[in-house]
Amino acid sequence: MALNFKPGWNTALAKYVSKYGPYQAFLDTLTPLLIEQAFSDANPHFTDPLAADFIRTVVASADVYTIEQGTHQAEDLPGGGFCLHFTGRNTANVAFHFYIVQNPDGTPKIIKITYFDKKSKQLVTSNRA
Repeated sequence: MALNFKPGWNTALAKYVSKYGPYQAFLDTLTPLLIEQAFSDANPHFTDPLAADFIRTVVASADVYTIEQGTHQAEDLPGGGFCLHFTGRNTANVAFHFYIVQNPDGTPKIIKITYFDKKSKQLVTSNRA
């Protein structure tokens, strides 16, 4: 897999812990292997070109993308409950947010990807198909 894990990626950022206190969530149980497995599983399930390119590159390219921050920040799910997300960045310096839930076996499953498109100046959301 073509992933680089930024030093400290799996540690909660102190600025968010102090800013959000008990509302800050950080899951430190994800490992590089679990994140790689989540990308492999997500490979055929996203149609947005940039989101799909990020996944394909991680799974099958020599280009190296970076995981900057581990799973953090609780997000409400439309059907109830919540998910967390982790942050990755491609070589074009676009930050991607990978929203995950847990499979029954505890492994992460990417269900949504968001990023800011600099051309259109809009947040792009790609949901798992």
